[in-house]
Amino acid sequence: MSGKQLLLTFLFIILVGIIKVWSQESENIIRNSEFDDGKRCWVIKDYNNANATIDVSSEGLLSGTNCLVVNITCGGQNKDDIQLYQSCSLEKGYYYHLSLIAMASVPHQISAVFQQAAGAKEIIWTSPEMALSPTPQRLGPFPLRYLLEDATYRFVIFLGGLDNVTVHLDSIVVAKTDDPEHFRTDEKFEKRAHTFQGTTLPYRLCPPDGFNPAEKYPLVLALHGAGERGTDNEIQIKLHRLAFAWSDSANQKKWPCFVVAPQCPEDQRWVDHDWSTGSYSVDQTPISNELATVNNLLDSLIQEFPLDTNRFYVTGLSMGGYGTWDLIARFPHRFAAAIPMSGGGDSTAVSRFSHLPLWVFHGEKDTVVPVAGSRDMVAALERLGLAVVYTHCKYGDCEGLADSVIAQKIKDGAKLLYTEWPGKDHVMWAESYDYPYLLPWVFSQSRDPNFSVQVATPAPTKLPIELYPNYPNPFNPTTQIKYRLDVSASVKLDIFNARGQWIQSLVNQTQPAGSFTVAWDGRQANGVPVASGVFIYKLQIRRQHQHFETTRKMLLMR
Repeated sequence: MSGKQLLLTFLFIILVGIIKVWSQESENIIRNSEFDDGKRCWVIKDYNNANATIDVSSEGLLSGTNCLVVNITCGGQNKDDIQLYQSCSLEKGYYYHLSLIAMASVPHQISAVFQQAAGAKEIIWTSPEMALSPTPQRLGPFPLRYLLEDATYRFVIFLGGLDNVTVHLDSIVVAKTDDPEHFRTDEKFEKRAHTFQGTTLPYRLCPPDGFNPAEKYPLVLALHGAGERGTDNEIQIKLHRLAFAWSDSANQKKWPCFVVAPQCPEDQRWVDHDWSTGSYSVDQTPISNELATVNNLLDSLIQEFPLDTNRFYVTGLSMGGYGTWDLIARFPHRFAAAIPMSGGGDSTAVSRFSHLPLWVFHGEKDTVVPVAGSRDMVAALERLGLAVVYTHCKYGDCEGLADSVIAQKIKDGAKLLYTEWPGKDHVMWAESYDYPYLLPWVFSQSRDPNFSVQVATPAPTKLPIELYPNYPNPFNPTTQIKYRLDVSASVKLDIFNARGQWIQSLVNQTQPAGSFTVAWDGRQANGVPVASGVFIYKLQIRRQHQHFETTRKMLLMR
C-alpha cells in the first residue's frame, strides 16, 4: 500500500469516527444505521421495468460489521425508478441532518427525499445530488429545518437511472437536533404545583407570547378529562387540543393570554359524581378537594401575575366538562365565559349563571357521557328565557345553520350557543377548539366589573345529618364509619368506588335520632374480592318528602 493510500485510509477512519460521535450526540430517527441487525426496516421498490435487489453484506466494508448492498440490474430512466425507503416521524421545531457513507461500483448519482406517507405523497425536501464513486466517501450532512406540523413521512433514497451498478450504503443517519430559534408549544408551559388544604395538584402555566408585566392579560383555565389524570404533569396538555388551542402562537398573536392546565390525580375527579348518569345536585354534592384547589390556584395566580380578572375563561372536556359546569355553579361571577364539552351538570342550578356567556359542545352519538348531559343544561337555560343558537343539531334535527348565519348571530352578541356535532361520538374536541368562531367569541366576552371576583361559596343549609371521617384511614382491611342523625329517618349508607360505581350497602333501614358506628370490611363486598384504592361512602336520609345526603372519601391500602 502506498503512502498516499495509507493517508487516505487513515483520514477515512477518522471521518467514520467523527460520524459515529456526532450521531451519538443527536437522536437518529433512521433505524439500522449500521445494518448490523439486518435489513428489515428498509424496503426496495422499482418502477417502469427497473429492477434491483438489496442485501446485507460485509463485502466492500464501509464501517461496522455490515453494509447495505443494492444490486441494480436495470436502473430505469430516472433516479426515482428505484427507491429505497423506510417510514419516520418528523416533529415541528427540529433540525434534521442527513449524512451517510456510500460508494458505487461505477460513478453514479443518487439523491434523498422526505415524502408524505399518504395522500398525494408530496415531497417536502430533497437533498443535493450525491455523486458516488468506487471509493467510499462521507456525504452530508444536509440540513432540513422542519416547521410543519408533526407527521409521518417516508425517507427515500433514489437510486435509479443507471444499469448494472452496485451501490454500498452505510451509517445512514438522519439526526434530530433542537432548533434553537423555534419555541415549541409544550415548552411554553412551565411545570408547577399548587397545594390547598392538603391537596396538591401539578399544573402547567403558559404565559402570553410577548409577555409585558405592565399589561393585564386574560386567563384560560383548561380542565382535562379522565384519561389525562395522573402526576406526570404532561399528558393533560399534550393529548388533546384543550390547552394548545389557546397557547398556539397564531392564536396568541391575536389573543395573548395566560393558559393554566391543572392535572387531577388518579382515581379522583373534578366533580365527585358518576358522569355516566348525567345530571347531579350541586347542593347535595360537596365541592371536590381537587376543584377547590383549582379555585384557590386562580386566587394565587391573581397575586402573582398581572391578570385581567374580568376576562377569566373556563373550559373542560368530558370529566373536565363536568368540572366546568360545577365551577360556574359554585362561583358564578368568577368567569367571563365558559366552554363545557362532553359534560353535564345540575340543571336545577342554571339560574345562578344564566348571566354568563356559554358555548356548549357535545357529540350527537356520545356513548361515554350521554348527550342529555349538555342538552338538559341548555334546555334549562332556555326555559329561563335565554335565546339559544343551535349551530348544528337541535334535538335530532342536524340540518344546522349556515356559517354566515352563525357569524351574524355572534356579531349580534349571541351569549348562549350549543354545538352538537352530527354523528360524532365522545371525542370531538379538536374540531371544537379549532372551530373558527370559537376563540373570537370567547375573547370578546368580559365579566361585569361590578361583580366581585372573590365570591365565597354559598353557605350550605345545615343538614340534619353529619358524616364523620372514617378511622383508621388509610385502612387494611377494616375501618369504622360514624354518623349522626338529628331526626328519625330512613337511612342509607352505601360504598362506591372512585368511578362512582356502587360496591355495597352497609345500612338501609329507618333509624332514630342519635349517633351510630358501622364497620366496613374491605376484603370483600357481596362475596366479591375488593381491590385496594379510593372509595366513597355516602350517607342519605329521607324524611317527610325531604332528601339529604353527604359523602366522604377513604383509602383501602393493601
